[in-house]
Amino acid sequence: MNAVFKQRRARVGWMTLVLAGLFLMAVLRLIVLVEFDGPRLVSLAKSEHTGETELAAVRGPIVDRNGEPLALSAETRSVYARPAAVFDTTTARERASLAAALGLRPRELEAKLAKPAPFVWLVRRVSPARARAAEALGIEGVGALSEYKRFYPESNLAAAVVGLAGMDGQGLSGLELEYNRLIRGEPVELSFYHDALGHPIFDSPFALRTPEPGAQLKLTIDSSIESLAETELASEVQQSGAKRGAAIVLDPFTGEVLAMANVSAQPDSVHDRLHNAAVQDAFEPGSTMKGILASVALSDGAISLNKQIYCEEGHWTIDRRTIHDDSRHGWLDLAGIIEVSSNIGAAKIALGLGANRYYDGMRAFGIGLRTGIDLPAEASGLIMKPSTWRAIDLANHGFGQGVAVTPIELATAYAAIANGGLIVRPYVVAAAYDAQGNVILRHTPQVMRRAISPEVAHQVNLLLRNVVNGPNGTAHRAKVDGFIVAGKTGTAQMVNPAGGYYQNRHVCSFVGFLPADDPRLLILVVLYDVGHGHFGGLYAAPVFSEIASGAVRDLNIAPVDGHYDVAGMIPVPGLGKAGKELDEAAAPDSGDEIPALTGVGSPATPNFSGMSLRRALAVARKIGVTPQVNGGGYVVAQEPAPGAPLSHADIRLTLAPVQGDEPEARARLVTAGAAVPGGAL
Repeated sequence: MNAVFKQRRARVGWMTLVLAGLFLMAVLRLIVLVEFDGPRLVSLAKSEHTGETELAAVRGPIVDRNGEPLALSAETRSVYARPAAVFDTTTARERASLAAALGLRPRELEAKLAKPAPFVWLVRRVSPARARAAEALGIEGVGALSEYKRFYPESNLAAAVVGLAGMDGQGLSGLELEYNRLIRGEPVELSFYHDALGHPIFDSPFALRTPEPGAQLKLTIDSSIESLAETELASEVQQSGAKRGAAIVLDPFTGEVLAMANVSAQPDSVHDRLHNAAVQDAFEPGSTMKGILASVALSDGAISLNKQIYCEEGHWTIDRRTIHDDSRHGWLDLAGIIEVSSNIGAAKIALGLGANRYYDGMRAFGIGLRTGIDLPAEASGLIMKPSTWRAIDLANHGFGQGVAVTPIELATAYAAIANGGLIVRPYVVAAAYDAQGNVILRHTPQVMRRAISPEVAHQVNLLLRNVVNGPNGTAHRAKVDGFIVAGKTGTAQMVNPAGGYYQNRHVCSFVGFLPADDPRLLILVVLYDVGHGHFGGLYAAPVFSEIASGAVRDLNIAPVDGHYDVAGMIPVPGLGKAGKELDEAAAPDSGDEIPALTGVGSPATPNFSGMSLRRALAVARKIGVTPQVNGGGYVVAQEPAPGAPLSHADIRLTLAPVQGDEPEARARLVTAGAAVPGGAL
C-alpha cells in the first residue's frame, strides 16, 4: 500500500514539475513576444490589415502681375482597386471589360491586380468620362477619386521661371519647387482597413481629411513683356546661329523681374522648365564689366573724368601677352574708353586701381555672389582671390575676361548704376494669397547694400549714354525712338574646358536702361556660343531695342521728347525718321481711349504684337472691329500692318503660345511702300 502511494506521489510530483516547466516556458515566450518582438509584430499586423496613400491637394495657381494664369490645376479622376475583392467577384471576361474601359490591355490590368498590396492604382489622372465608364461596370472593389493635374495655359511662356510639378503634385523646378510648401496645399490622407481576406471592415474603406487648397502666387512677371522678350530672343538666336540666349527685364529701383526669357536653338519642353540659364549659368561678361570698372575706379579716385590714357594704337604687351583693341586709338579719357570699348584703356585703369581695390569694388557690386532671387539653384559668379592674380590677370579682369557672372548677377549690378548706387535684391513673386484671398506673403523692395555713391552712379550713367548715342559708340542699334538709352556692349571668348579659350566661340551681350534720366527698365540680353565677329553691339543690342520698345508701350512709359497726345504710343521699331508717320499712328495701350470705327477719318490699325488674345480683343472692340484669330497665346503676326487704314479692313491675328522666329510678322510692321533704313527692320 505504501509502495503504491509512493509511486502515485512521485508521478504527481513529476507531472507538477513538467507543468511548471511548460508554464515557465510559456511565460518566457510571452515576455520575448512582448518585450522584444512586440513592435515588429504590431507593425506587421498594421501593414497586413491597413493601407495608406496620399492624394495631392489642389495646387494653387500661378498668375502674372496682371492676373494672367501661367499655371493651373484641373480636376481629373484616378481609378483604384482592392485586388482581393476584384478577383473574388469578377470573371476574366469582366476584368477584360474593365481594362477596355480604362484604355489598358487585359494583361496590363492583370499585372496591376496581381501586386501583393491591398490597394493599387489602376490609372491616374484620367478624364472623368473614362473613370465613369469604369465605375459603371459595377465591379466590387473598384472606385475612383478626384485628383488634380497641373497644366500651363500659356504653354512654355516663362517656363523656366514657373517650373514644373510632377505627377504626385511635388514641385520639381522653378517656382513650383521654390514655393512648393505654399502652393501644394495640404494633401489628402487616404486610409483603409480590411480583414485577413482583404474585405473591408467598415462600410466605407476610406477615411478622408478635407484638403486645403494651395496658395496663389502673384508674380512680378508681365506676360506681354515676357512673350515679347522670348519672341525677339528666339528670332536672334536663330538668325545669329547662337546655341541659346537669355534676357532679363527688371525694375532697377524695386528689383521686380518683369521678364526672364531663356531660349534654346533646340527647344525641349521638359528641359526648358527644369533649367533656368538666366539664374543658373555663369559666363565671362567681356566689356560689360567696363561699366563696373569705371564705377569702382571713380569711387576710389583711381581715375578722373579728365585723365587721358594712352591706348597704344590698338596693341599692348604685358607679361608677354598682347591685349588688342578692335581699332587703333591713341589718347582717350574715360568717356572715350567706354564709348569705343577700349580693352587696353580698361586694362590700364584696372592696373592703376590695383587688385585688392578692384576685387573689393566688384564684390560690392555683387560679382561672384548670389543675388538672393527667389528661384531655386541660383549659381554665383566666380572671382579668384586677388592674391592669386598676376598683372595680366588684373588687366584681363578690367575688360571682363577671367571673371564669371550669371545674367541675373550682371543685371543686378547694372541696376545699381541706374538707381543711384544701391544693390537691390531681385524677386519674381510679388505676393501669395490663401484660398480665402488673405495675404500670406508679400515681397517689397529690399536694399542689400550701397555699391557706389549717387554722384558716381550719375557720372557712369552719362558715360554709358555715349555707348549708344556717341559718334563712335558700339551700340547704336540699341537706340529706342523717343528715349535716351544708357548701356554697355560685351563680347567675350568662351572658356575651353580643356584649357584656355575657344577662338571662334563667343558670348555677346548688351545691358542697358531707359529712360536714362529716370530709369524705369533695366534689360540684359545674352547670346551664348556665337561665331567670331558676332559683337554685342551688332546682335544683342537690337534685341534690347525691340524688347525695350515693346516694354515702354506695355508700361505706358512716355518718351521724353514725345508730344503729350502720343506719349503712350510706341514707334514702329527700326523706322527712325522715315517712319515718323507710322510712329504717330502706332497703337496705344489697351487701357487708352480709342475712337470707334467711323469710316472716313477712322483710326489706324493698332500694333497688336506681343499682346495676349484677351488684350488684343479688348483693343479691337474699342475700335469697333472683330478680328479673325488663328492660334492661341500671344500675337506674332497681324494683317493689316500697324498704321494701315481700318475703314474697310478686317483684322487678322496669328497667335502662338511661345513665339519663335516670324519674319513675316516683322515685315508686316511696315506698311506697303514705307522706307526702312538699311533695308531691314
